[in-house]
Amino acid sequence: MRFFSIRILCACILLPPAFYLVTVQIMERQVEEHIARKIEEIYTGDPQELLDGSARLEDVLETNINRYLAESILVQNGFALQVSVATRSGKVVFPAQSEGYNTAESDVRRVAVENFALLSEGLTVRVEAQLAHNRLISNLLLCGYVLAALATLLFHYRSASRKTFREEEERRREMSRLVALEQSNTTHLSELQQQRERLLGEFGNLKSALQNERERAERNEGDLIEEIEFLEKKLAENLTLQEAQQTEIQALREKFSLLEKEQPRETKSRQKAFAACQKRFATLYKNTLVSERAVDGFMDLNEEMRLKAEEVIHQLDVTPDLVTIKRKVFGKKNRETVFEVVFAYRGRLYFRRCPDRRVEVVAIGTKNTQERELEFLAGL
Repeated sequence: MRFFSIRILCACILLPPAFYLVTVQIMERQVEEHIARKIEEIYTGDPQELLDGSARLEDVLETNINRYLAESILVQNGFALQVSVATRSGKVVFPAQSEGYNTAESDVRRVAVENFALLSEGLTVRVEAQLAHNRLISNLLLCGYVLAALATLLFHYRSASRKTFREEEERRREMSRLVALEQSNTTHLSELQQQRERLLGEFGNLKSALQNERERAERNEGDLIEEIEFLEKKLAENLTLQEAQQTEIQALREKFSLLEKEQPRETKSRQKAFAACQKRFATLYKNTLVSERAVDGFMDLNEEMRLKAEEVIHQLDVTPDLVTIKRKVFGKKNRETVFEVVFAYRGRLYFRRCPDRRVEVVAIGTKNTQERELEFLAGL
């Protein structure tokens, strides 16, 4: 397509993975901070048990942190977490550096003193998070950027299509103007040819009259010669004008031929756009049939009216009973019942219900084309 930008296409291909990698790094840092805060809230559990010496701090940390990690939605959907808890002096208390032991067989008071000492010194939680690829969160993130790139491409494609359509309209108007100009010049040339024939006849008559007058009176010879010279000069001017008109007509014919050669390419472009639009409707709206005439009428609308028309099609596909119907176009006996819906004030959409409970959009147009659409519906 002439107005389609390769730079935008390359940006839509390259930017999603770049944004994905940057977002992954940002999310990993945010998840590390979030998990660290959550673990700080729950890692000690009931402080009374630690102060009583009924449980070692290392065992409580092991139980609470592992339970939190097992229940974490982030871990279940793609984040790999490495958690460590250490005192301010650097002693690592999680993960445990030694095997646990039975507190019933040990000195409970000593355990309580150790727990109190560790808690008094203060604990620091460190979390390292890594988002794994091809998991739910990473896939959702990548799909979001890809969909954003596709939406950008779609918007750019529609903009390029509108520019192409406007150029096609301008070329069509120029072609019509050239055809009208050619017809006008052809008519003028025909008139000049008739005038030339008339002048040639007059010239012959004048020559005959001149010969007769020369024989009868020598004194009129000078006047007749001047008149003949005037007529010859006028004839020469007409011949020059005729040649100029012929040259202009030939130039117009060549320009018209060039425009006719460009027309098939524009027609092919419209056919591709028609097929893409038809395929899009069939893919998006499973419960709604959109006829070829409706697709053709949809493509003739401007961008704003297209959006409004597609909103009505979407509503017919999801909840057809809630669509506001202006009137029944045909409801007489032995005729199809077709309903008319108004959109964007001037837009008109006509649909009917199929026996299989689906809806068929028969035609789409505007108030200006309403008469033509009604004639078409009368022939259903």
